[in-house]
This record gives sequence, structure tokens and C-alpha cells, in this order.
Amino acid sequence: MLALCSCGETPRPWEDPVIPSQPPPPDTEAPVVRIDTPAPGQWLNVPRLRLSGDVGDATRVEVWVDDGISRTLSVAGSTLSMELTVPPGSHVLHVSATDAAGNTATQDVPYHGGPGLGGGLSHTGVVRQGRLVTWGGNGQGQLCETTPEERPSPAFALEGQRPIAMVSAMDTTAWISADGSAWLCGALASLLDAGGTVVGSAHRVEGVKDVVGVALGSGHALLLDASGQVWAFGANARGQLGLGEEGEAVPQPTAVPDLTDVVQVVAGSEHSAALHRDGTVSVWGYNRDGVLGTGETEARVQASPARVPRLEQVEHLASGRSHLLALLADGTVRAWGTGTSGQLGHGDAGFGGGRAQPTPVLVLTGVTAVTAANNSSWALGSDGTGWAWGLNSTGQLGVGDTNQRVVPTRLATPLPLVELAAGAQHGLARTRDDAVIIWGGNLSGQLGQGDGAPKSASTPQSVNLP
Repeated sequence: MLALCSCGETPRPWEDPVIPSQPPPPDTEAPVVRIDTPAPGQWLNVPRLRLSGDVGDATRVEVWVDDGISRTLSVAGSTLSMELTVPPGSHVLHVSATDAAGNTATQDVPYHGGPGLGGGLSHTGVVRQGRLVTWGGNGQGQLCETTPEERPSPAFALEGQRPIAMVSAMDTTAWISADGSAWLCGALASLLDAGGTVVGSAHRVEGVKDVVGVALGSGHALLLDASGQVWAFGANARGQLGLGEEGEAVPQPTAVPDLTDVVQVVAGSEHSAALHRDGTVSVWGYNRDGVLGTGETEARVQASPARVPRLEQVEHLASGRSHLLALLADGTVRAWGTGTSGQLGHGDAGFGGGRAQPTPVLVLTGVTAVTAANNSSWALGSDGTGWAWGLNSTGQLGVGDTNQRVVPTRLATPLPLVELAAGAQHGLARTRDDAVIIWGGNLSGQLGQGDGAPKSASTPQSVNLP
């Protein structure tokens, strides 16, 4: 009896009862998606989009731009990192993250690719909401209007056209249309072979498709297509076209040989440069004050592209008349070439201010873009601040006076900025709320302040856009 009783199901007082295991509750929470770059409303400097962020416990991620074809990623861990090649213009990036239970979270990030501001010798242009707005001098048709009169107030140009990106230099304006074609208005347009498509004073550049970048020098132009190929035309007396020899002007776009995987092109008075996808830089043309970056100061012609020694991890380039700026991945800037006006930002000016190899620009950290024109330089900080240094005779630095600067000085505006551009004697910027401010020389109305405006302004002024 004792044995039988001890075998019952009643647990002993010192034993825990056995509780049947319960299934875990179903997972109904979507992954937490965080996109670090691009930031909403960001203006990209080159036609590539670097996506980074975190997708939590997602096991599958889809990424697409606008209504394009998506890319599906298998995620190892929560880190999201990839690079896309994108055309200029306004876009929306979509990121969709799905976890093992099938829960999905989607985040959309609007951004803009390619430059939307341009400054020339005496004119200005802005791409805004799909329209081109221009003002200032128009002696060469650079406002994309057929009448030669200057225009001191902003007005729409190219009725019926929808530019998605634009640049200006000297007496020329260039813009890219949604179909990937490039157009020129002004002085450089006259160098093209006759017979192409003309709209008003805008000439279509024939023979190059899927254009994603344009650079304008004093007498030559460069185009970059979506494959990373560079095309050049115009003056070539100093080998600035990169075709292997100097000589007569070239009237049609010609592929630059042995130059591949390029993501940005820039041009100066008699030199050109290209940023490669791997972060290296090639330069060619006339080695004025060491602008080729090789360490040599001999004034010689280099008619074919060659890599700048010991320069890596470059994210963005800018070119002035005869100096170059390179933004590195760590947010610092290097400069080389002519430095007579302090445009290299290393603390010196005059005939000893030039540098024949990339030299650190003082003060700057956390930079996201660089700009240069003539003998002046600018940089955009990740916090929306603008910085300027170099020649300042017309107040073109925008720092509140006309004194030359040999180190970067903050622009005299509290407004957060997302884009910078500059002409020979003035500068301009787009603010975070899509307004435009401008400063510098105004002899031809390039500040867009209307009739009777002062001939210069060293402090940024708002522009009343149509």
C-alpha cells in the first residue's frame, strides 16, 4: 500500500509542478529602419547615392529610386550599406525592410542629384521646381535668351523645357534635360559644330547620351555619361581636353581615352580633372603653378590624364581658374595650384602661396561639398554652415567685408545651407527651405536684386525667385 500510494501523480511538497510549455507570442512588430544617408532634402554632389543606415532584425531589404526596378538584398546583421548610380534631378529613395515573420517597414527619403545653381562671369542661374531661372549679363546669350540685354531680376528661361541640373562658368550656361541630353547657352555653344538642335539660344550637344555631369572651363567643356566615360570639346591649346596632344580646338565631343570609371568632372582655365569611383583623381592640361598636383612647378603641358600621387579617398572636387580642391572621406579638404590670393586656405598668399601637391586646408572639418571659382574657394559643412577663403575684392566670399582671407571664414548668414555655387565675382547658396541667397559683385545685375541695386554686397542677400 505504501508503495502504491507513493506512485501517484500528486507531486511531493518540495517539488515544482510541471507546467506545459507555451508557444512564443507571434512577432507582429515591423523592423525599425533608420536611414543615415542620404538625409532628407540632401543635394548630392556626384551621380552616386551612398545609402547607409540600420534595418533592425530584417532579413530581406528592397531598395529602389522613384518607380524604378528594386534591388533585393540579403542582410547579415542590421547594418545597411550600398551604393547606387543615379541621374541628376529630384528623386525619392525607397527602403523596404522585412523580417523573418513577414513584417515590413518602409521609409522614403527625398533627395536631389546634381548641381542646381550656377554662377558665371556676370550671370547666374538656378534650377528650381523643374524650371530654369536666370539673370544678369547676356552679351553671349548665357541667360538662354535670344535678346542680348542684361536682366537684373530673375525670370524663367527656356519656356517649355524642364532642366534637371545646371552649371555656369564665364559666359556660358549648361544644363541637363530629363532625357539625358546636355545643352549649352552662351559662348561655348558657338564652338559646337553647326546643324544641331537649337531652342532659343540653347544648343543641344549631339553625340553624347545619358549625360550625368558637365564641367565648363574658360574655353572648353567636359561631359560625363552614366557609364563613367568623359567627353571633351573646345579649346585645346594646352592639352586641356585630355586627348593626348595639344593643338586646334575640337568642335564636337570626343571621348577622352584611357579615362574610366569617373563620377565627376571639373574644369579650370586651361586644365581639367576627374574623380574616379575608387576615390583617386586624374588631372591634365597646363601645369600652371603646379595644378597637376605632381609636386612639379614647371609650367608644362600634360595632354593625357594622370593620377595625382598620394591622393586617395576623395569624395568631391572643385576647380577655380588654376587651383583645385578635393574633399576627402574624413570631411577634410586638400588644395593645390595657384595660391596668390589665399585660395588654397593654408594660411599664406602671394607668390609663395602656391602648392604643387595637395595640401591640407586649415580649420575645416565635417565638410560635405566644395566649390571654387576664379581665385576664391568655398566649402559646405555638414551642419549647414558655409565657409569661404581667397580673393574677396567684390565681397564674393560673403563674409561681410572685402578683405582677402587665407584661411576659411564662415559665411555671414545664420541660414542652414544645402548647396553652394560661385561665379568669378559672386557666390550663391540654396538654403534648407529651398530659398536662394547671393552676394558679391553686381555690375551686370548678377545678384538679381533688380534695377538700382548696389554694385556689390559682401553679406548674403535673399533672391526673389519667380
